[in-house]
Amino acid sequence: MTVFATDTLRYSNLVKQEQWPEHGYCRDAITVNEGSAKTYAVGTALGKVTATGKYKVSVATATDGSEVVAALVLEDKAVAGSTDTKVLALVRGQAIVSKAAIVFDASYDTDAEKNAAYAALEAKGILVNNAV
Repeated sequence: MTVFATDTLRYSNLVKQEQWPEHGYCRDAITVNEGSAKTYAVGTALGKVTATGKYKVSVATATDGSEVVAALVLEDKAVAGSTDTKVLALVRGQAIVSKAAIVFDASYDTDAEKNAAYAALEAKGILVNNAV
């Protein structure tokens, strides 16, 4: 079958409800720094590196603090390697996000790892549910 068009995830696929979106209460422009170039999609799970305070893709097996999911990307963004880049992200609640729209690194390959990520988000006031 021929593909006529493709579509990417949008903000509305991820965020189902957000407190005071007109004020940007739950969002922040955070600084990310990746070792190599990456492309973030809406919903990409980020962790915060303890030593630098900067974010990067959360990897379940990391040991630098980024293994704990601390933010969800709200825009498609290309990030150059080893360069500080500002990215709009959901960093606090009260907010509700769709479980199906969260984009995890491949290292999150067990339900236990994903449940730990959901719990980390819920500790920040970001409720993860099964909304479509």
